[in-house]
Amino acid sequence: MGYSVCLSLNERLTVAAVVLMAAGWAQAADPPSDAKPPVPPLLQKMEGNWTVSEKMWPGSGEEAVGLPAATAHRRLIQKSFLEEVMEPTQAGASDSFNRTSYFEFNSTTHKFEYFSLDSRLPQMMNERSAVVDPSLASGSGVKLEGGHFVAPMWGKAHNVPFRYKLVLGDVKGDRQTVQLFLTPESGKDRKEFLAFEYLYVRAP
Repeated sequence: MGYSVCLSLNERLTVAAVVLMAAGWAQAADPPSDAKPPVPPLLQKMEGNWTVSEKMWPGSGEEAVGLPAATAHRRLIQKSFLEEVMEPTQAGASDSFNRTSYFEFNSTTHKFEYFSLDSRLPQMMNERSAVVDPSLASGSGVKLEGGHFVAPMWGKAHNVPFRYKLVLGDVKGDRQTVQLFLTPESGKDRKEFLAFEYLYVRAP
């Protein structure tokens, strides 16, 4: 048995208003899918100006060599990724260099990604982490696996191929350690070793 309902103009306007309000509430409850994800805590803590002490190890078991002091300026770009520009502390130094890097969390792949280019050895280097929860990285740091690169000279050898891995430590007490590990892909000793270490101390 069917029923016929006739609504007055005022009743129809009231129904339309209720439908629109309900649609508005639903939209507010479900944020748009293209909303920008929050910045991971680690990136937030890395922002700012830093002094940098650098050390280099020529090979496994060898003594560390100190490198010139540097300064690093890190800034968040549009709350999306971290840009870092590192240069020597002493302006006009004979061993002047520029090392620029970018660090971000890819919310699509759920991996941290790192890219750097250093004028001392101008080769693009890219590293990616495993799938991680970005909120947990703030307490443990991030390990990022890289690919392959060739050092034009390493010790007395020429065109030495390496695999590389980058470890970004957590920021603790205005300090952070960043380490680069290398694994030789030629020669007898192919053991991974710590090759570079950067100690960041937040500038006053």
